[in-house]
Amino acid sequence: MKVLDACAAPGGKSFAAAIDMHNTGSIISCDLHEKKLSLINSGAERLGIDIVCTEAADARKERKELFDAIITDVPCSGLGVIRKKPEIRYKNPEELENLPEIQLAILENLTQNLNVGGVMIYSTCTVLKRENEDVVNAFLSENDSYIAEEFSLPNGTTAANGMYTFWPNIDETDGFFVCKLRRIK
Repeated sequence: MKVLDACAAPGGKSFAAAIDMHNTGSIISCDLHEKKLSLINSGAERLGIDIVCTEAADARKERKELFDAIITDVPCSGLGVIRKKPEIRYKNPEELENLPEIQLAILENLTQNLNVGGVMIYSTCTVLKRENEDVVNAFLSENDSYIAEEFSLPNGTTAANGMYTFWPNIDETDGFFVCKLRRIK
């Protein structure tokens, strides 16, 4: 498999994918900030993963390559992890206003980089509908080449509409959102 982790730092999703792929294939792990790439490189080395290649890149900028899977853990408000990072409450609300626009731009930019039949995972570490379901629904309304696809969680819960919001009080996790998108044409 050829995988793109479009917003990769510090690398956990890339590492999980590499382990699941038995360290075969290739993963391009990108981050907007070049200084964060060393975190990914050192983590991959520590874990003995050699299929991860890092690249400084803006996920909103055009790419020429095709991938079998794309991971998009987009920039978000982070409100789902506020119990671990209480300083989030002091974020400037004006900076958070543009997040859905950035998130949608990332999804829209990557639409042509996924092979037909491939899977794109959209995720955030927030529980805000405007950064989650609203972004995915706006994307799907403009891209008939994609569908949100049902998936199951390890606990047996099924996300029938292809989207699931994890709630700390229900799922005993941080609050975050995952959507499985499949390119059908």
